[in-house]
Amino acid sequence: MTAGDCQRDTGPEMSPSSPMKVLQPYCMPCRFQAPPGLERLRRLPGDASPPAPPPEILEDARSKVVAAVRTKEGAELTCSQFARLGGATLDAFCWELVAAMLPQLPRLCCDAQASQVITSLMSLPGLAPDLRRRLFGGLAGSLLKLTRDKRGCWVVQRALEKGAAAELCAAFETELAGKVLLCSQHLHGNFVVQKCVELLPPQASAFIARELKECVLEAASDVYSCRVLQRLMEHGQGSDMDELLTHLLRPECVERLAFDAYGHNVLRALLAHGSCEQVQRMAQILCAQECGLLVYARNRHASLVLDQALETLFERQELQEERAEVMQRLLSGQPSVLLQVALDRFGNYIAQRAIAGSLESEREQILELLAALGARLRRSANGRHICTAARRRFGAAVAEALRKPELKQNEAGDSGLNQPGGGFPDGRFGLGA
Repeated sequence: MTAGDCQRDTGPEMSPSSPMKVLQPYCMPCRFQAPPGLERLRRLPGDASPPAPPPEILEDARSKVVAAVRTKEGAELTCSQFARLGGATLDAFCWELVAAMLPQLPRLCCDAQASQVITSLMSLPGLAPDLRRRLFGGLAGSLLKLTRDKRGCWVVQRALEKGAAAELCAAFETELAGKVLLCSQHLHGNFVVQKCVELLPPQASAFIARELKECVLEAASDVYSCRVLQRLMEHGQGSDMDELLTHLLRPECVERLAFDAYGHNVLRALLAHGSCEQVQRMAQILCAQECGLLVYARNRHASLVLDQALETLFERQELQEERAEVMQRLLSGQPSVLLQVALDRFGNYIAQRAIAGSLESEREQILELLAALGARLRRSANGRHICTAARRRFGAAVAEALRKPELKQNEAGDSGLNQPGGGFPDGRFGLGA
């Protein structure tokens, strides 16, 4: 049914007298008077069937209702009736409210006050399914405009949350064609595109991955569109999504995004939600980069990617081979990566993660590295975090490992005092010449 049909409908479900019956006695305080003509349409006690109002009266009354919901007082008053009314009275109120707003629905969705009425109406749990479908259908044809509007985007999101996927999935693909990147990078539009990825069926949202796969690097580096890619990592399926991931998992792309303020979040989402093959590919790229794990661990953004990689490798049993390779690169070397990053502002989180996920076979190697740091661990806040993580994982063995360097140092000092001329460079004991 079109908007024009709703405006001309005078059947029993869209009785022109019902808004007057509801609005006049319940919604019209002295500060918000009934528009001219409403009182003529009230049903008086004992009337079996009120006469149908003339078309011009009905059109004028509905235009007054639209004008009312665009004011603060009228919007608040209308929304209050959704909680106050019930049963057939609420149904009649909603039917006539939709009939009045439907011809101007896109414009009202962008209005500061009327948009609140529309979202509240969509959220009514008892709203008739046919009426809900008419509301959703009224958004079609204006989705691009609403997606990029400050208030219209909220209406579209609420519609998707309340089951508009069936009515709007085809309209989204048609109206957003060629504009997905533009909407994804928009201050308001990105939220609608994210909601499409989350709530539309996978085959209906495939057009989003199809348009972003050729510009995935640009999208991942943007403050807004990176969020859309994160939702795709969580919910995306199909061949278009596979092609997007193929573009994303190129070594040069991974290296650039790992150090990007926004792109690193996309890689983290891929590591958290990707398949085993995709995580394996990421681990191989991280280990094969010329900059090495040391540079990743010391960078504000790349360290978060490495931390997520370790967490995923520790959790998934089928990735033990990749886990062993990454841990071997962290623990080996002279000096090892773990030793170099343990006291670093960002690297200490990598050290904590490696300690927490270490195996019993790696215990001695880690304790030796901690012993090499010695008192430096206790002298810095980052070092104390490392000690706490180690005690949580290895217990009392940590304290024993940290005491070994001190004992050796004391033994060396004692042996020096027992040697001829020990204690002072000139062989004296501080007693004078």
